[in-house]
Amino acid sequence: MEQGTTGIKDGFAKTRSHGRIHYRELGTGEPLILMHTNGGSAYQHDTVAALLAKRFRMISWTMPGHGDSDPLPRHYSIEDYAAALAEMMDALQLKTAHVGGSSVGGSITAAFASRFGDRTSSAMLIETPCRTSEEWGARWGHTEGNFGLPTQNEAQVKERVANVDAALLQRWNIDRNKAGGKTMVGVMWAIREFDVRGAAAKIERPAVILYGKRGPTIVDQQRFRDAAPKLPIGYFENSGHFPMYDEPEQFAKVVTEFCLQKAAA
Repeated sequence: MEQGTTGIKDGFAKTRSHGRIHYRELGTGEPLILMHTNGGSAYQHDTVAALLAKRFRMISWTMPGHGDSDPLPRHYSIEDYAAALAEMMDALQLKTAHVGGSSVGGSITAAFASRFGDRTSSAMLIETPCRTSEEWGARWGHTEGNFGLPTQNEAQVKERVANVDAALLQRWNIDRNKAGGKTMVGVMWAIREFDVRGAAAKIERPAVILYGKRGPTIVDQQRFRDAAPKLPIGYFENSGHFPMYDEPEQFAKVVTEFCLQKAAA
């Protein structure tokens, strides 16, 4: 494992079925695993790593097929990504962890927590899509345009992230190009085909659903309420789809308080 100038350590978990999975790690204590959005990487949580590392062993993974993790050998379902997370935890000798993710990371969190409840200390579904088949079909042209063309300009990124500087734009496009359009559109198919409501309804561990009030998924919140009424819903007041960028301090505060509260329960 290598340590950069930020103190965050880079490592690779060698799994049986999913190749090498890249991760970034900082801190000690209870493990907290965060999962990035489609087209991102473990670097997406550098903005909050130091804040979360005050209380946790903060681990940010790079999902298979993205960043410096190994390429996909085939199409992966959301359930496949959840199985990869379990194998990464095996490689890191983690029996349990707090698990959370944004967008596709939230879908993977739902799949993991519903299938591997005994390994889930708590679960956080952040900005997680919950659309109907008809809605996915109606939006598919926009989806392919967003993810089929990896490189985006500053104006395009600013439509999704509140504050964009040169470093964020460069990291954004590095990560999207490492993943590539084929893999990113494949991820969207995985989300489209995944029964996220059914998975959320099966979660028996402490869990929360979180939205950015300016994000695109908040319109679906009633579907989660209907499917999983026991799961509380919270909000990031000044965030869109990327609260780790838009409100890093508030993101870390909400995640920390939820995990500590559930750990003490």
